Amino acid sequence: MTAQGIDAAGARILAELPALAPQLAEGARFLLDHPEAVATSSMREIAGRIGVAPATLLRLARALGFTDWSSMRDVYVADFRASSPLYAERADALVRREGGTALAKDMLHAQQAGIGHVLAANPAEAIEEAARMLAAAPRIFVAAFLSCRAPGTAFAYICRLFRSNIVMLGGEGSSLAADLAAIGPDDAVLAINFRPYAREIHAIAEAVRRSGATLVSIADSRATPLAAQARSILLFGTESPSFFPSITPAMALVESLAAAMLAHAGDAAAARIGAIEQALYDSGAYAATPRGGS
Repeated sequence: MTAQGIDAAGARILAELPALAPQLAEGARFLLDHPEAVATSSMREIAGRIGVAPATLLRLARALGFTDWSSMRDVYVADFRASSPLYAERADALVRREGGTALAKDMLHAQQAGIGHVLAANPAEAIEEAARMLAAAPRIFVAAFLSCRAPGTAFAYICRLFRSNIVMLGGEGSSLAADLAAIGPDDAVLAINFRPYAREIHAIAEAVRRSGATLVSIADSRATPLAAQARSILLFGTESPSFFPSITPAMALVESLAAAMLAHAGDAAAARIGAIEQALYDSGAYAATPRGGS
């Protein structure tokens, strides 16, 4: 079985997910987000991680068109052997074994693991393709709400240094409804989300469906409410020893995406960056003079 087999399984999961019972849906999301665990762990171990009975996973396999769990697992094992495994699970386990250390140190280890997961879960080709889609659009609308506002704002700030027409949806001085109505078929939407999803996510999904715009989703799961509309999905985790989910991995993704977009922008973009940087020095926004200045 090839990677096409696991891709077909993923497509079937996304198609069936809305109709699955809650416990089956939890198992389905796990399959989407942790395919390497299906290949390396037993059904009982996976059931324990999800918090369901092993029989639930058997029912899930049958609901997805497999005769039993083993026949479904064979698809994941074949793909795992043919590709590089993800190391997020090992990184998480290493972080959790660090007992008795200060919370700040645990936080840094967790963020390091989170960035490792971003690196493993998102092939360079996937980031490049997402950057190409965004760079080709005349306008980019950034959909980032609640705690996701920070990485969304960082993306907009960086990209505005080399291109115009970056719109923060629902920004100060505008309404979300008006912004969504302005999205056209040639535009792109960059959405950043993790569970529990902000209520605006359903309005974003509908606006993309209506307009035909290109959607790039940065999310904690392939099973987000935006999955059906997304042309590209980049993944990040939010695990943290703190009470609050970590957005460091999402920040790493938007910075990588912006850098890849600049590579598509050409000499004019580089010149724009230089002009803006000089203007910042000239205006006194920076305390020091630029390198080589007097």
